[in-house]
Amino acid sequence: MLADKPIKSIIILIATNLAIMIAAAALSLSISSVDQITDQIIQIIVNFMFWCSLVFLIVPFVYKLPKKYDTFGDYLEGIHLTNYRPFSRILFYTVSCYCIFVIFQLIGSLIYGQYNFDTSRVLPPQSFWVLNINAGLFEEIMFRGIILTVLLAQYSEKKSVWISAVFFGVVHYANLLDEFNYEHLIFTTAQVIWAIGMGLFWGYLVIKTNSLIPSIILHYLSNALDSLWLFVPTTSIEIKLLYMLLFGKFIPIIVSLFWIKFISNSGGRTSKVEGINIFYK
Repeated sequence: MLADKPIKSIIILIATNLAIMIAAAALSLSISSVDQITDQIIQIIVNFMFWCSLVFLIVPFVYKLPKKYDTFGDYLEGIHLTNYRPFSRILFYTVSCYCIFVIFQLIGSLIYGQYNFDTSRVLPPQSFWVLNINAGLFEEIMFRGIILTVLLAQYSEKKSVWISAVFFGVVHYANLLDEFNYEHLIFTTAQVIWAIGMGLFWGYLVIKTNSLIPSIILHYLSNALDSLWLFVPTTSIEIKLLYMLLFGKFIPIIVSLFWIKFISNSGGRTSKVEGINIFYK
């Protein structure tokens, strides 16, 4: 079975994912209009349909991953998509971790010294992320729902989280297919680095909560609202990426990991996987 070969499974999943994205982009271009916002809406809808076909049809029924399930409901439960109980606990993890990110992003903006609260940065026409749920939903289903579950069947929790995070980060180099120049290469490399860090955080969160819901919400909010809190305008690409890496990603990631471990251990409950530590043995 394909599920017994996790690395091969991941490579096939990522290759299929890239093919789906290319096909979706081609279809979006073929039906594009003269209006930019309409084009973006078309792209979102087309991508949503293609992603659905991948994670809800091809993966469970063709590839039979993460394993062969008796029913579609078992598949959804197996990838932790339908687990939202206890709701109050999952909500607390989600809200508290997002607050940590907001706090440190604001600190970074205040240190830079040019912060102003401006919601237009995350609204059309400047940004369309506020309407784009595809990355937050489907990347989490693919990498933390399917790929992480495939790895956990063969490897330790720590190794599984790291492998899934590294694959999640490296796959962002596909963004260079859109444009290749010095600034885009530097930005994409930074994106790969922080995606690995975020992948560690989201993977650890899924293991601790046994649910995809917190990581889906946090992933979406990260894509949609980061620029609202961390604002580093009119500076070199290197300085901008330094602030993004430190205050936008790595410092809040580390604090959130310790926070999750603290509330997991002090909450009086035993999580599904105990004793995971992604930094050391």
